[in-house]
Amino acid sequence: MRNNKNENYSKLRLSEISNRVKNIPQLKDNFLCIYTTGSYGRLEASKNSDLDLFFLDSNGNKPTNNIDKTLINAEVIKICRAMELPEFSKDGGYLTIHNIGNIKNELGSPNDDYYNYFTARMLLLLESKPIYNDELHLSCLEQIIKPYYVDFHDHSQSFKPIFLTNDIIRFWKTLCLNYEHRRKRKRKKEGDIVDKNVTHSKNLKLQFSRKLTCFSFILQLASFNGTINEKDILDIAKLTPLERINKLKIDISGIESKVQKVLDLYHWFLSITQIPSDEMLKWLSDKNLRNEAFDKSREFGLDLFDVLQTVDKQNILTKLLI
Repeated sequence: MRNNKNENYSKLRLSEISNRVKNIPQLKDNFLCIYTTGSYGRLEASKNSDLDLFFLDSNGNKPTNNIDKTLINAEVIKICRAMELPEFSKDGGYLTIHNIGNIKNELGSPNDDYYNYFTARMLLLLESKPIYNDELHLSCLEQIIKPYYVDFHDHSQSFKPIFLTNDIIRFWKTLCLNYEHRRKRKRKKEGDIVDKNVTHSKNLKLQFSRKLTCFSFILQLASFNGTINEKDILDIAKLTPLERINKLKIDISGIESKVQKVLDLYHWFLSITQIPSDEMLKWLSDKNLRNEAFDKSREFGLDLFDVLQTVDKQNILTKLLI
């Protein structure tokens, strides 16, 4: 079962955004790639979905100047308002430019986390769709995959992407830790029901969409027999999380029913979250409905783990423990 309604809506809106963005004058004078992540990057968006954007600069010698970036931001904001998209979070504070050279070269360094390169890299790899400069988006994907393969030529017959797998798991753990930090920081006085329901909503999205984003990629890595090369990683990156899960049913016989349980629960999640946020918070205020939702989230995690145990023939995850 495919998520055709959300997929078609996402593609239509992204095409419209792309057609408008490409006419921004300042983009023609710079070497930028713009990509979207989140529900639009996963092709799961609805009319209530936010648009999450990242900007990548590929020119290390002549980076985009601040005036051009300010003008580009202003035009992007105008476009999104004209299309009646929700306002950017944090007052547009995340509309910053990252340089692809920094994202590659700072991998694993303290700056990787401090300057948000880690998040930009992971989201580019795990759930991104280009809205400006498709060729540069593809080139940036190839460039961020390459550092994970520096030892490939010495082990081309037995190479396992342990470094990459570890980074994806680190991202998942970071998402979980960030959620706990925000939950404690934003907790208001006891009895504030609205604030608690916002936390419940974020937790539900963490347990479904964030989890699938990370582990759909890991499931693809774990399902390979033999060596996984850079092109294989690029092919996985081009798929949405749902496409990666569906591909398991095609590639591995006898796993269809286990994968379908994961898909059914995920489509249930989409059906109850593709509504206005105020309706979502009201829905979560019902204790019985909320308990049902989190029972399903726990079931979803167990079903994903069941699929992982079935496909991980190379013991990739087990090797990360030693």
